Amino acid sequence: MDKIREFEEKVRNSGWYRLIGMKPKLGDKTIVELEVSEKHHQALGTAHGGVLASILDSAAGLAVNRELYGSGKIAVTAEMKVNYLKPVRNGKVVAEGEVVSWGSKIVVATSKAYQNDELVAICTVTMYIVEV
Repeated sequence: MDKIREFEEKVRNSGWYRLIGMKPKLGDKTIVELEVSEKHHQALGTAHGGVLASILDSAAGLAVNRELYGSGKIAVTAEMKVNYLKPVRNGKVVAEGEVVSWGSKIVVATSKAYQNDELVAICTVTMYIVEV
């Protein structure tokens, strides 16, 4: 199994991903999918903002950590800014993450979330690289 497949499997089987149902897809792009259902809704019937923040943070973080995997370093979120553009109800949400700037200790990444090919949220994440 190559390094990226091993990393994807490790992430897929982690507690948080299993709990809310996120599925990483690490190919040429860094993708995280989530089938939003009633269990992800807040009281007024749309997906809770924290659910979208989680998929966005995960997509951005995976874009960074897939490059660090196996190096003895990881990147953790230091700051995150989310813009919610449209409400999400039930159905698949797909987030794509990418690295914008890479420094020796600080990385900036972005992610965008789509539902039915419509942009529903965008995110900028600042990550701090630490040794493990």
